[in-house]
Amino acid sequence: MLRDEPDGVDRVVRAIRYLRSKASSHHAYKELDRELRFFRKKRDRMRYAKLANNALGIGSGVVDAANKVLVTQRMKCSGMRWRITSGQAMLTFRTLHKSGLFDRAWSDLMAVRDGVANDNHPLPDYIAAA
Repeated sequence: MLRDEPDGVDRVVRAIRYLRSKASSHHAYKELDRELRFFRKKRDRMRYAKLANNALGIGSGVVDAANKVLVTQRMKCSGMRWRITSGQAMLTFRTLHKSGLFDRAWSDLMAVRDGVANDNHPLPDYIAAA
């Protein structure tokens, strides 16, 4: 429900509130109240359906996995040292490759630069953002 429905967190809050009102013991009431406070406090962080609809990753696992694949496996091999500019260039091309955009980006880059490397033409937005 949290992941798939736009109002998922609101429905969870209502369900917990209902269950709390029907709690059969003081202990159950306290546990449900604790959970209710958690969901209310973190409500804005649980808009998963909206994030997914905008093609954004949900949960820190997505970021950690992307970091491992894009950065760690390539940049932290034994004996490697990178300067900021060369490391950023490597990560940009690796990101484009892993996202399937490398061929498009290379064609666009060569068209913008007219085949000349290292001049000062601006990069297309999707390349600069990679």
